Amino acid sequence: MRNKLMKEEKMEQEYYMGLDMGTGSLGWAITDTEYHILRRHGKALWGVRLFESALTAEERRSFRTARRRLDRRNWRIQILQELFSEEISKVDLGFFQRMKESKYYPEDKKDINGKCPELPYALFVDKSYTDKEYYRDYPTIYHLRKMLMETEEMPDIRLVYLALHHMMKHRGHFLLSGDISKIKEFKGIFLQLEQNLKKEELNWTLELSNNEIQFIENILKDRMLTKSVKKSRLIKQLNAKTPCEKAILNLISGGTVKLSDIFENSELDGCEKPKISFSDTGYDDYIGTVEADLGEQYYIIESAKAVYDWSVLVEILGDSSSVSEAKVKLYEKHKEDLRYLKKVVRKYLPLEYKRIFVDTEEKLNNYVAYIGMTKKNGKKNDLQSKKCSKEEFYDFLKKNVIKKISDEEVVSYLEKELEQGTFLPKQVNKDNSVIPYQVHMYELRKILENLSGRSFFIQENKEKILQLFEFRIPYYVGPLGRNEEGIEGKFTWAVRKNNEKIYPWNFKDVIDIEESAEKFIRRMTNKCTYMLGEDVLPKDSLLYSKYMVLNELNNLRLNGEKISVELKQQLYKEVFCRYRKVTIKKLKNYLVCEGIVDKKVEITGIDGDFKAQLTAFHDFKEKLTGVTLSQKEKEEIILNIVLFGDDKKLLKQRVMRMHPELTEKQIKSISMLSYKGWGRLSKAFLENITAHIPGTEEVWNIITAMWETNDNLMQILSKNYQFMDRIEEYNSIRKEKNLSYKTVEELYVSPAVKRQIWQTLKVVKELQKVMGCAPKRVFVEMARGEQGNQKDKRRDSRKKQLIDLYKKCKEEEKDWIEELNKSEDQQLRSDKLYLYYTQKGRCMYSGEIIQLEDLWDNTKYDIDHIYPQSKTMDDSLNNRVLVKKEYNAAKSDEYPIKESIRKARKLFWKSLLDEGFITKEKYERLIRNTTLTPDELAGFINRQLVETRQSTKAVAEILKQVFPDSEIVYVKAKNVSNFRQDFTPDLLKVRDMNDLHHAKDAYLNIVVGNSYYTKFTKNAAWFIEENPGRSYNLKMMFKGDKNIIRNGEVAWKAGNNGTIVTVKNVMKKNNILVTRRAYEVKGGLFKQQPLKKGKGQLPLKESDKRLNDLKKYGGYTEIAGSYYLLVKSIDKKGKIKKTIEYIPIYLRETLENNKEKIIYYLEERGLINPQILLKIKMDTLFKINGSYIWISGRKTNYLIFKNANQLVLENTTAIILKNIIKFLQRKAENKNLQVTHNDKLGEKELCQLYDVLSKKLEIPVYSVILTAEMEAVKKGREKFLELSRAEQCNTIKKILHIMQCRSARENLKEIGGGTEAGRILINKNIDKCKQISIINQSPTGIYEEEIDLLKL
Repeated sequence: MRNKLMKEEKMEQEYYMGLDMGTGSLGWAITDTEYHILRRHGKALWGVRLFESALTAEERRSFRTARRRLDRRNWRIQILQELFSEEISKVDLGFFQRMKESKYYPEDKKDINGKCPELPYALFVDKSYTDKEYYRDYPTIYHLRKMLMETEEMPDIRLVYLALHHMMKHRGHFLLSGDISKIKEFKGIFLQLEQNLKKEELNWTLELSNNEIQFIENILKDRMLTKSVKKSRLIKQLNAKTPCEKAILNLISGGTVKLSDIFENSELDGCEKPKISFSDTGYDDYIGTVEADLGEQYYIIESAKAVYDWSVLVEILGDSSSVSEAKVKLYEKHKEDLRYLKKVVRKYLPLEYKRIFVDTEEKLNNYVAYIGMTKKNGKKNDLQSKKCSKEEFYDFLKKNVIKKISDEEVVSYLEKELEQGTFLPKQVNKDNSVIPYQVHMYELRKILENLSGRSFFIQENKEKILQLFEFRIPYYVGPLGRNEEGIEGKFTWAVRKNNEKIYPWNFKDVIDIEESAEKFIRRMTNKCTYMLGEDVLPKDSLLYSKYMVLNELNNLRLNGEKISVELKQQLYKEVFCRYRKVTIKKLKNYLVCEGIVDKKVEITGIDGDFKAQLTAFHDFKEKLTGVTLSQKEKEEIILNIVLFGDDKKLLKQRVMRMHPELTEKQIKSISMLSYKGWGRLSKAFLENITAHIPGTEEVWNIITAMWETNDNLMQILSKNYQFMDRIEEYNSIRKEKNLSYKTVEELYVSPAVKRQIWQTLKVVKELQKVMGCAPKRVFVEMARGEQGNQKDKRRDSRKKQLIDLYKKCKEEEKDWIEELNKSEDQQLRSDKLYLYYTQKGRCMYSGEIIQLEDLWDNTKYDIDHIYPQSKTMDDSLNNRVLVKKEYNAAKSDEYPIKESIRKARKLFWKSLLDEGFITKEKYERLIRNTTLTPDELAGFINRQLVETRQSTKAVAEILKQVFPDSEIVYVKAKNVSNFRQDFTPDLLKVRDMNDLHHAKDAYLNIVVGNSYYTKFTKNAAWFIEENPGRSYNLKMMFKGDKNIIRNGEVAWKAGNNGTIVTVKNVMKKNNILVTRRAYEVKGGLFKQQPLKKGKGQLPLKESDKRLNDLKKYGGYTEIAGSYYLLVKSIDKKGKIKKTIEYIPIYLRETLENNKEKIIYYLEERGLINPQILLKIKMDTLFKINGSYIWISGRKTNYLIFKNANQLVLENTTAIILKNIIKFLQRKAENKNLQVTHNDKLGEKELCQLYDVLSKKLEIPVYSVILTAEMEAVKKGREKFLELSRAEQCNTIKKILHIMQCRSARENLKEIGGGTEAGRILINKNIDKCKQISIINQSPTGIYEEEIDLLKL
């Protein structure tokens, strides 16, 4: 009985859980309340769960949309064939069959009777007219289209079909509205840009006359001018002065501009793509990130692009009336240019002729590479894989033709042609993407009008053909597809009225458009950041606009003082309700006119002009005079505009139905309004959640609280009010009781975060089961995932930023640029030197000049924190200044800065702000004249405690459901990082060494998180109130001499003999469990680009026997495997053998749960009497001859593995490794960087680490799988010593890579090793292994099962 009680007591032990969540890993730890790692089942309870990061939603969506686009294109072609089939069958029964068979070799083709046709042609086999005659008459499809517009006879109906077939495939874009006359007219497009620039109140001061707009049009469409000439002529003629004016004129000319010049916002220099050019070949690839950075202001770029596209379209059309006419001229020009170039080469460079026009070497950017085609033995050969761009071909001509010719006239002509980009033009190029559908539509109408008088068939079907060409499925109806059982797919929501086949002309009869639209709203509307399941408001909704304005207005300060609530409400009613865009200037004028302030007033608290505005309020006031609509009715109209604004017809119908009292003119006004995008909050959040007004019995909602106080949303949601408690109560009612993958799937987070959360759930549920109860507290830290492609993000260096800033400063007393050019980039990594240059070499408080040579003397100059760091923990550049030592010493923790300093330096600080050297935020901190309020101090502490990211909140919500009685505590990574630094080198972290640091971070999350939690009791405001005037120091929290204790609970014992002893002892250990998620691969079946004939592993279409011949038709390569099977079979000698065979993704569903088919597949792979013994997933853990490895792929008859043995180094060698990694990171930014004394990487240290790694490789767990590498490193020591120190660092990094837990390949030739070192290949026939088993692990690794594969 006693034993049973002891056991139960042990099971119910109080414990803490720490979680460190990354995009591909989860670190976890379980400790008692004194931070000792607990043990269960003979294992220490801390570990790492590794998993492959999921594809982003954007990547998945791009594949899906491309697939749909092709499906819809094929659908249009199919309908066109249906329309033409009867008419064409009168002339040629086999026409469509031949087109279908065109992909096959002549001997494989079949006619309508299933026999091989006599003639090998794809289109025409008439006695007097075959494909030969067709291509002679019409060398390109545009020749045919041009003929059909102009002919006075009735051509062969098959020719009409071919032209229409091409048009249905390549319709052009649908971005512009209106007919072709509007699209060809420049003035309207340019005026729209000008109107948007003024609406956004950018620094565009040009008032252009009609003549000047005509001048811009003439310059942009002049094909003889280069981009730079266009730009300079426009700037000069129009007298453009502001950066914005110059940038816009440069942008529409095709030049490269900085976003910061257009929007006059220096912060944009720090975004992912700070410069753009419409003529960039990669523009479409990066414009998505630009849109994300600019947000609402992106429409300025869109309207500038419309002007640029107009000029490209005009260039394409030239003086032609149609695209086809222009393309035919292009063809003739190419023909003439080619004739001319060949003549020149034969005359001046006869020996080079073959190299320029025939050879097909790799990376030879000659003519055949430019056109992607060559002729061999009279047959055309496709060169798509070796194709080069126009720019690369022009470079080739400059180097290999122009440079070698002495004839000045020829050289001059060729240079001019190349500069203008008009030499050897191609019909198919990226500029075709700017052609709107209206241009093709114009041609289609011309063709149909020209032929309808001569053909009853065309006359009868003309409208259907036009409808088919123009038809687009509205985005709110979505995909129409169904599977074979008639069930709609995951991404389908269209509502059908009946089951008829859909055509453009019966679309509205089959699809219930309005019902589908309603379904779309419910399906697609984002959910509120704070309230579960509530739809967000449109960004321009009256309520959301009011919230946005108040959230900005409530931060406003005049001369450093907060304004009164009455003045705030007055400004809202009399300024925001009067002006659409409220600028600082308008605000100041109002305040001065009303006598509230004088002209010298300092306006702070807002970043530049107000970003928020009451757009819809003004629209309704101006457009619907004399109409009384309730707030609810207006909100309903706004919602409809956001959803259906692109379909004006549907929008009008809906508004008419909702408000029959409105006149036609008013409905038209409403349908012309344009609102886009969604907010982050719901109506329920702003209006329905109520809490008691502090100190009263009355209640109010959030929007009322923001109106009646001067607090912004973050302050309203603090503990001073009770709104967050009410929100949590609301959410708790709506939570699902049973946690499943469905719960995670429905979260409004990315697929990568969903996988993170699901893996975390699996681990924490198992830990709860092991411990027998829930933890007292759970401490969570969530890594910031890579946004978009930020891992490739390259910002301008500090040096470049400073040089750009100094270029703008004219009369400076010294040549800063010359001085900066002497500095290396890595020197400016020093914050001290960077601050020196951003302060123009002066002390920020005294204004005295600092001598550069004295800068490093710490007795003279120091870095000061404007807001005291002990209270704010703000170590950003915005909070730091370079000052003379005595000022820093005198200031200590005082704030604001002394009045004498503020008065004396204010003009200097303002000049730094105006010139872009310091930010608005830094300037406001410097000039502020009031102390930090208790609310602000609490806010700084709250930042250490509170997490604002949607994904982390989602995790906390789910953990709260798993552990309803546990406290979920957020931990900030920065706090843990500071803690590590406080106790370096004992708590050193080297990410690149192994995966164990994830578990150690989870452990430190418990220690640091619990200390913050205990000290501030989740409520910083309470802490500040309880300690008025008390000097507390956040920086000394762990290094100070005070224990962290509350209500008898000790979270941290101070001093060298306190808690830190336990922490250091735990952190020295490496008894950490590591598991990896084993999975079946889904997704891409193979490399998408098929290989040409004779190559490939998988036929283009397995169900088509003719295409199965890889020698003829080529096929796909790099076939992705989904999982593996351990198979027993008989070899040629009759002996039993065991092999590990892969199952490809493309067969996964076919073979699923069908043993007979799997056996057939294995027999096809050459196995005799195969028997399936075991299914093995990707990333399963193997133990081979004592070494641990994960299966990760295959290559012919070999299996590829990655190392699963964690590398552990002593602290002294780990420090050297950390220094190497730091140095190599800096070297990646500056190729010429060499090792210096400051890097602490002498010959002794580097050799020491090399020898340690060499010895590690001799340990059996490595030597078994990395035998060749072990020998190479051992024998290569002498060669290693001969390398420079920078090269030695690189070599050590390579050795580290091959010892890491990933399948990295490295080239170790510099020490005599192999070029693919680190690749672990093991024969798929496992009989040759002495020992081989797989280890199935539970998510935590606490439970595991070893299966000996040789004994099965």
